[in-house]
Amino acid sequence: MKKEITKSESLKQLQTLRNIGPATAARLYSIGIRSPKQLKNSNPRELYERLKKQEGGKLDKCVLYVIQGAILNIAWPKCKQFFNPET
Repeated sequence: MKKEITKSESLKQLQTLRNIGPATAARLYSIGIRSPKQLKNSNPRELYERLKKQEGGKLDKCVLYVIQGAILNIAWPKCKQFFNPET
């Protein structure tokens, strides 16, 4: 039987990823991301769009770079150099 992890444990696990602090971990948790594995298997742009919708349509593009960087294990500013959020 698989053990359910608590919200607190989930947030701590997400924060083990590069670029993910308490605020971003809480945002990701709010849209159903519960683990680093789940995040890494997700499409960063789709997650960004879900978060943006949740925030009322406005969300800094740096959040997209943070998610991309967490998935790729690179600093978020490097994502800004490589990814164009408009494409």
